[in-house]
Amino acid sequence: MSNRPPQPFARDQIPSMPNMRASHSPSRPAKHTPASSPGAASPAPPFPADRVRQLVAAHRSALAVVAVGIGVLVGLASVLFDLMIRGWSWLGTGYADYAGHAGAAHSWLGLPAWVFLLFLPVISALLYGPLVARFAPSARGHGIPEVMLAVAKNGGRIPGRVAVVKLIASSLTIGGGGSAGREGPIVQVGAALGSSIAGGLRLPTSRVVLLAAAGAAGGIAATFHAPLAGAVFALEVILAAFSAESFGYVVLSSVAASVTARAIQGSHTMVDIGASLTMTDLTDMGWVALVGVGAGLVGLGFSKLLYLIEDAIDWLWGFLRLPEWSRPAVLGLVLGAGLVAAPVLYGSGGSVQLAALSGQYSIGVLLLLVLGRAIYTSWTIGMGGSGGVFAPTLFLGALAGSAFGQAIAYLTDASPAVYGVIGMGAAFAGAARAPLTGVLIIVEMTEQYSLILPLMLAVVLATAASRYLTRATIYTEKLRRRGDALTQPVDRTLLGRRSAQQLMGAVPAVLSPATTLDEAARTMRQAGVSALPVCRGGSLEGEFLGVVTALDLALAADVAPTAPTLATMPLNHVSVPAHCLPSQVLKRLLPGGPEGVPVLDDAGCVIGWISQPDLVGKMRRAQLRALEQGKQSSWGSRFLDRRRARR
Repeated sequence: MSNRPPQPFARDQIPSMPNMRASHSPSRPAKHTPASSPGAASPAPPFPADRVRQLVAAHRSALAVVAVGIGVLVGLASVLFDLMIRGWSWLGTGYADYAGHAGAAHSWLGLPAWVFLLFLPVISALLYGPLVARFAPSARGHGIPEVMLAVAKNGGRIPGRVAVVKLIASSLTIGGGGSAGREGPIVQVGAALGSSIAGGLRLPTSRVVLLAAAGAAGGIAATFHAPLAGAVFALEVILAAFSAESFGYVVLSSVAASVTARAIQGSHTMVDIGASLTMTDLTDMGWVALVGVGAGLVGLGFSKLLYLIEDAIDWLWGFLRLPEWSRPAVLGLVLGAGLVAAPVLYGSGGSVQLAALSGQYSIGVLLLLVLGRAIYTSWTIGMGGSGGVFAPTLFLGALAGSAFGQAIAYLTDASPAVYGVIGMGAAFAGAARAPLTGVLIIVEMTEQYSLILPLMLAVVLATAASRYLTRATIYTEKLRRRGDALTQPVDRTLLGRRSAQQLMGAVPAVLSPATTLDEAARTMRQAGVSALPVCRGGSLEGEFLGVVTALDLALAADVAPTAPTLATMPLNHVSVPAHCLPSQVLKRLLPGGPEGVPVLDDAGCVIGWISQPDLVGKMRRAQLRALEQGKQSSWGSRFLDRRRARR
């Protein structure tokens, strides 16, 4: 606890109503609380939940236990999600992974392929469309942008029902043929679980944000069996900040989620190529640079196509004017027709990606599958389906890189699969601009650790090319298009984007046009200011007429010593609207202007006052609070403090 003496309230610390005008109400007597007596009952002990909350809030070790628990829950949710996808696919097609049996009839119903391929996306959409529209509209789409926004702007708060709706909607979308990935939904589910647990414990906002990121890390780790990539993804994409403390918590959650998933599903390589890939000739690094830039552009092109198709679908739906809940079902018929034409693009397509890396397709087929996957995924997301774009991006990079490797097969000793694996990381880096995640997740998914060096080069070049051509990523573009910016340069300034109404304090005093110069000077001395507003009738409810300063009064008194009123002298017509940014406030307070300025509402009445000393004092107190919050302790430091106290 702080040992500073209590300080009196400053004007900007006094709570006020939105309308800052003075009001008078009869004071009510304070309720008398009888003193405790020897026979009085002792206070009830806190509930167990309160004790847990206090423990987690006060001890980092307890918070670490919570992070591990979140990881276990997210790992279980990931396994459940995988079973739900495979189960719905088995019911609809007769196969848990229909892309690996493309074109086959239903295995136990005997239906021809075109029947269930055409209508299964529609049936799935009729189930999840109303569910998403009614209970969790944010569950629509790929999910990660919503998590990024919640962490950056909403204190990490994500409603718990989003996790349930997202699991159901995404399993129906992907299991029903939608071309989308599992990682986006499970990241949103994990973040929602972390946020809900932190909210249930009533932890401070910083801890809610941290546990939401820990849940997101667990989602990536459990889905791809990539604990390190999951932790880095949470720091690089979700939190967009690195610190040793944050890294520790997200690693604990990520490892716990990965261990849980592996314990149930088995510890196997997610993309098992069946051979150890190497690049022995350093001259091939030139080809690596080319595939890095090329696959990065493929990822960037996919990002642009995704929102281009989404815009076209939005325009079409606005023209049709049908209910929003029916959008996935109506447009799912088009997806079904596409699956009849190309059943190999059913679902997330992991088996097709592995076949491409194993060299089972020609260059022409690989390029057609790249184009088809980009279009089908864009249509699935644009029509209102629920699923991720992470895995489809890896799919595009793997096939584009494999096609490049086959094209230069006579010029290099490296296997085309080498360029396919490198293309996976480069495509993701070009779309998401997360180079560390791009390297680590490919290495952990494929266990091709010998390719770290070329992967690093390709991913950096892909990120640079993407950064040079566009500002937004595949995740931030969705937020930018609807007006949600994660960060603005002005947010990093001293006063940020706080409005004048947030910066103002109480009005020290109000003068009337009928006030004499002597009375005005006396009022200023009593209020301890050198400028005051003048309002009609001397009331905040009256029309604002201007500002008078002590210098104005002194000059007026020298010219007219007969003590005229303020109505006879010119006033400074300086003020700021309640919604203006700090830059406008500071412009009025620059040297040469009055010491303070009034804040006006939409009706032109004074609702507050901002002065130079008050503004500087507010900034100082904010700094002191930040310094106080930054004073962290550990078990060791507390032990030493207790030892010193006993001496």
